[in-house]
Amino acid sequence: MKREHDDTDPQSQLNKRSKTDAKAERVGLNEFINHGFSPITGEFKSRMEDFMVTEICKNGAECLLKSFDIPDLPIDERNKDVQVVDLSEETVAGLNKVLSKEIPFFTIPAPVDKAERTSLHKSIGNFNDSLSTETTKDATNFNDSVVKVTIRSNNFFGTRDKRPGKNNQYLHFTLLKWNITTSDAVLRLCKTMNMKHRNLSYAGMKDKRGITAQRMCCRFLDPKRLLGINKPFFAANEESADSVVYKSSYIMGDFEFSKDTLKLGDLSGNKFSIVLRECEETTQENLDKVKHLLLENGFINYFGLQRFGNNGDTHEVGKHILKKDYQSAIERILTPNDNTKMDVRDALNHYIKSKDAETAFNMLGYKNSTEGLILSSLAKEPNDYKKALKSLHYKQQTLYTHAYQSYVWNMMVSRRISTHGTAVLEGDLVYNDDSHGGVRRLTPEQVPASHLSDIVLPMPGYDIQVPENCCKDYLSEILGQDGMSIDDFKGPLGKEFNVSGCYRNVLFKPSEFDADIIKYSDENEKLVSTNLDSVLGKSFEAKNEGSKTALLLRFTLPKSCYATMLLREIMRSDAI
Repeated sequence: MKREHDDTDPQSQLNKRSKTDAKAERVGLNEFINHGFSPITGEFKSRMEDFMVTEICKNGAECLLKSFDIPDLPIDERNKDVQVVDLSEETVAGLNKVLSKEIPFFTIPAPVDKAERTSLHKSIGNFNDSLSTETTKDATNFNDSVVKVTIRSNNFFGTRDKRPGKNNQYLHFTLLKWNITTSDAVLRLCKTMNMKHRNLSYAGMKDKRGITAQRMCCRFLDPKRLLGINKPFFAANEESADSVVYKSSYIMGDFEFSKDTLKLGDLSGNKFSIVLRECEETTQENLDKVKHLLLENGFINYFGLQRFGNNGDTHEVGKHILKKDYQSAIERILTPNDNTKMDVRDALNHYIKSKDAETAFNMLGYKNSTEGLILSSLAKEPNDYKKALKSLHYKQQTLYTHAYQSYVWNMMVSRRISTHGTAVLEGDLVYNDDSHGGVRRLTPEQVPASHLSDIVLPMPGYDIQVPENCCKDYLSEILGQDGMSIDDFKGPLGKEFNVSGCYRNVLFKPSEFDADIIKYSDENEKLVSTNLDSVLGKSFEAKNEGSKTALLLRFTLPKSCYATMLLREIMRSDAI
């Protein structure tokens, strides 16, 4: 379990454990499948280096940061023979006004002929490479097109002839970060570069507390800009011979141009390196048994507590959205909890008492938060709760409905395992053997040759198959307790938010799992080498001596599979 460094009172720790266990039960984390071993004990995420995640790309490569070299810039060869034309006096005057910042942009009627437009773009780039051009619709007449000229951002390549060609338009790079979430890193990076956060894409979210590496992507981004952002980190570590100075929160490298963007889910999994400290003495025999059970049986593929937010209740918001009870959803989001920051708490309490959304919004320090976006919308239209929900970013809106799907899935799996253990049942669902996806039901003849790790259960939605056995009844009963049915998953906030459903394996067997004992003496002692060490050219090896015991766990999991659920299985604890 995670240790709070300012709180060592045993009763306080017990109270926190009880709260966590209660929160886990509320979202269906009730069962275990492995028995006959002594549970692992230890403190989770005591130091930054104790939790490391390396993204595994779709091609199977580990996303370790290795290089800061800039690849040769592949210029668009299509434009190399394009002729430059003389610009009119009016155009030159307009361009000079943009350069002197007298006007924010200048537009020129776009030639109908594509070759002439290309020539115009190149001619403006030759006039001054600080200018950026794009062909867009005329704001005053959408039937016409114009070439819009602005000052080029330092982040991006300028006119089209200066950009990489179509087959190299996306810059992919590795983001190595620490003590910051992926979404916060994106927001901070975009603020630094003065660009919209939607310009950056990534394959998956990574934890805040730890050192994590993942791929990122941005169209027409100049890698030199990212190297400039790295400078404070390297400057802070120049005079540090041994330890890493955690200046900044991320560095970037391993640049590569590609014709393809990076979408959410474009990864095969994650590799974990986790140190548990203050472990009770354990034997290699017990660790070998744990390894054997995990590789043989796997662990329950629950959605972890982080799926349900800091207060463990985002699924309740999702339930209200699916039932189209938007007012209750908003009230739930705007209810402060133990983890709410003081200024946000004060603002929310003011709104709850007065319904004065405008004043509450002005009380917030950071106004682009979930609470800020909702309060801003309610200040303009106090009773339009649906519009307030739709003011949130798309990913945030779907987070709530996905949390409710996850809650139902967890509850269904727990009912299944509590009643039938690891038995495979007639009518269970498995993935099809072909490459087209989809699922099929097991016949009585197929049951003996199947393992529970082959079985999938549906995430509830309007377009799913259900098992033809007790799990079908479990799903109906769980939804029925909330006054819901499968029909509620169609378009709660409009057709773009239809919740179609999908399938998830009941168990997962890691392909590899290793556990090593490390001895140490100082609670602040570094025990493992990190990607930051290799980036800085620092060598590290643990002393492996002392009276205290730590365990180093290494394993790889597929995407959407929670490391905390593997730990829960072998530690018999939800307080991780």
